[in-house]
Amino acid sequence: MKTEKMNQQVGRPVAVVDIGSTFIRLIIAEKRGGKGICVLERAVQSVTIGRDVVESKRIANTTIEQCVQILKSFLMLLKDYAIRPESVRAVASAAIGQADNSDAFLDRLLIASRISFRMLDPGQIGYYYHLAFRVVPGRQAGWDKGGVVVMEIGGLTCGLLYRKEGEIRFAQTYGVGSLRIRQQMESAGLGPEKLDEQVAGRTREMALHLRQNIGEKEPVKLLLMGREMRFAAARLRNGAVKAGAAAAAVTKVPVAELKRLIRQVIGEPVEAVVRSWQISYPDAEILAPTLCMALSMAQTLGLKDVYVSDFSFSDGLLVEAVDDPAWTTTMMRHLVRIARETGEKYMYDARHAAQVSEIALTLFDLLKAEHDCTDRHRLLLEVAALLHDIGVFVNARGHHKHAMYLIQNTELIGLSLAETNLVALVARYHRKAMPQMSHPEYAGLAHEDRLIVCKLAALLRVADALDRVHDQSLGRLRFELESDALVCIPGRRVGTSAEQVALGEKGDLFELIYGRRSYVRSPR
Repeated sequence: MKTEKMNQQVGRPVAVVDIGSTFIRLIIAEKRGGKGICVLERAVQSVTIGRDVVESKRIANTTIEQCVQILKSFLMLLKDYAIRPESVRAVASAAIGQADNSDAFLDRLLIASRISFRMLDPGQIGYYYHLAFRVVPGRQAGWDKGGVVVMEIGGLTCGLLYRKEGEIRFAQTYGVGSLRIRQQMESAGLGPEKLDEQVAGRTREMALHLRQNIGEKEPVKLLLMGREMRFAAARLRNGAVKAGAAAAAVTKVPVAELKRLIRQVIGEPVEAVVRSWQISYPDAEILAPTLCMALSMAQTLGLKDVYVSDFSFSDGLLVEAVDDPAWTTTMMRHLVRIARETGEKYMYDARHAAQVSEIALTLFDLLKAEHDCTDRHRLLLEVAALLHDIGVFVNARGHHKHAMYLIQNTELIGLSLAETNLVALVARYHRKAMPQMSHPEYAGLAHEDRLIVCKLAALLRVADALDRVHDQSLGRLRFELESDALVCIPGRRVGTSAEQVALGEKGDLFELIYGRRSYVRSPR
């Protein structure tokens, strides 16, 4: 009986693969009851994708075939664990999207390996780093309490994420990375002695932007992510860092130690770094710029210590793969909070937004059998409902169009750019004209996405009409579905003429999509 119970708690192995500018990584893991996620295999291979993109804006054919061979070696590991290639969760970082032939590259990988990759947007990457914190054992005795700035230094981009008490408060991706810095210095003929100067300007800009969003005096810790930082932490652990840290998921590194390490690396030829650090050439050539960026950020923030993690962006993918329901709950809570904070930024009517959101979600659930949308679409509707009126911040006239623009230019961490665009369009159609093919943003969508916008916007228009005067006077509404009508019944006897007129104006799309007119009926 005990053996049977243990077997029930162990999930089937799952696999995730991610491609960055300098590596391809595979992780195979399984969930083991209360013990959390157990990693069974972890394989990483270095590649020169970032270097190719910096030099020619294309991934070279030789690099593509190198990636194919790496994936074929991964297929052998997948076979050992009876994992089908089609079931692997595979992603490509935003850096891959900077290559002119990125689509052809991912198509080649799919044909060769049967592993289908999806391109991630910067906002999604930040959210996966946020999820990755769940794999830290015991939260390292509370090291992550308070505010933590997560900095991931890639070859082509650098990401900043600010977490406080387990919630994302700020995230931004910048178009500066260690490979770009190295290429700029080579193009300008600058020697390694100019590296500090080259890096300082960019990190000061990022730190200033961070402080503008989190507060000048907010105390923070700096957590450094990325392979090169892990190489540095491992080297320091074998030297000055106290024994026992090697087993930790997060290592504390004095800034003074990091500075001394940089002095050892900054003047060395790449070939010498490869030999002394025992790392690949692609990793060695960006080691010095990466360490300099990390040091510059720590000094700009006035820190004496930094933290380096042994977990990675892929661990966030892993959490999603093995614990999807928990991820969905986390995602919903996180995005709703961001939507409310965005609304506050644009001085929205919070009570009206909450009322419209509640009504829209009630209608979504009531009509689920007819619209056949997913829980993901429900979340998009909720965010659109909370933000539908933020365009008033720009101008009350045409505020639905202003709301669309503001949402499109807001980084809703966790949503793709395509999903953010859907949210923006649903909000845009909460009033005035219905979706039309003469509207460029709507016409540019795929047919299935246009249908989603219509289904969700129809619900939002009715919900907004039912709080026409922004006073929540109808109380808690209940609804009855008739064959040709949606009956909206207030929670108390009140005047409903304003809402009835509004339904006449805004119920057109609902009637078109769901085949029902909508009206208010006083409670009996």
